[in-house]
Amino acid sequence: MARTGASGNSRRGSADVNPVALILPLGAGFGYACGAVAIKRALSAGASGAWVNLLCNVVMAVFFQGLWLLSGQPITLSLLLPPILCGLLFFLGQIFTFKAIETGDVSVATPLLGAKVLLVAVFSFFLIGKSLPHAIWVASLMASLGIALISYSPGGNHARLLEAIAWSLAAAAVFALTDVLVQRWVPTVGYSRFAPLMFGSLGLFSVVYIPSLIKSISCGRVSLDSPFVRISLSSMPWLLGGALLLAVQALAMYSAIGLFGSATMTNILYGSRCLWSVLLVWALGSIAGDSSPPQHRGSIMIRRLIGAMLLFGAMTLVLG
Repeated sequence: MARTGASGNSRRGSADVNPVALILPLGAGFGYACGAVAIKRALSAGASGAWVNLLCNVVMAVFFQGLWLLSGQPITLSLLLPPILCGLLFFLGQIFTFKAIETGDVSVATPLLGAKVLLVAVFSFFLIGKSLPHAIWVASLMASLGIALISYSPGGNHARLLEAIAWSLAAAAVFALTDVLVQRWVPTVGYSRFAPLMFGSLGLFSVVYIPSLIKSISCGRVSLDSPFVRISLSSMPWLLGGALLLAVQALAMYSAIGLFGSATMTNILYGSRCLWSVLLVWALGSIAGDSSPPQHRGSIMIRRLIGAMLLFGAMTLVLG
């Protein structure tokens, strides 16, 4: 299976970039936007955030196990630690993301999560010594600013603003670190072995939710307000569909990093998920959870348009 090395990506021009390395993160961005809409509908229909987190992690874990069918080297004990560590970091990133949304407003959490694009560039430079062209740094800044402008919406609940900011930045940092470590360690283990081990460990770490569910049921303390129990039949199609879409996009995203070795370029292109989200919300309106205050809708659309242009400019710098 051909793989473009990280150092090769930093030295060669865009003409040598495999088209699949561009299509995968762009497709993942669209899949994330569709999955997010489905998950939002599931939450509105009565599913709890804990169920969403648990089911999405388990579905991702199952999806990635199909990579064992591809050829790869035998796994020794010394090769187990890197993918398990990345699985743990991804699991923590999921928790931090949920806490950010739980403690604050999405209009605060989502833009700050976009800082992941810039943090990937920073971690790539300091942790793996990757020489990044000037255009990559400029594109990372443009993409981060574009994501913030697209995602921000006035009128949210900012009562716990500082806590939400802390959780959001923690999630962005953990996911960025995960991507860079995946890029660094995959050549040693091999992607067809690294990815299923990483996401398999994610699924195993996620079983920590199950004892609380069992305890709530066995003690007769099941409540509609319990975050581990609350779910409705009407939410299940949206929840399952959203989990499936998020699993597919994760497979595409990490395949791009694992097979082609550029976490920075992949994340800039993956940042198109904010652009896809704008288009979906614009087309579907309230079906996609559009809650923009009517009095601010004009300014929101202008801000999102500016953000989309910045994001497109960032992609142009990477691809040009």
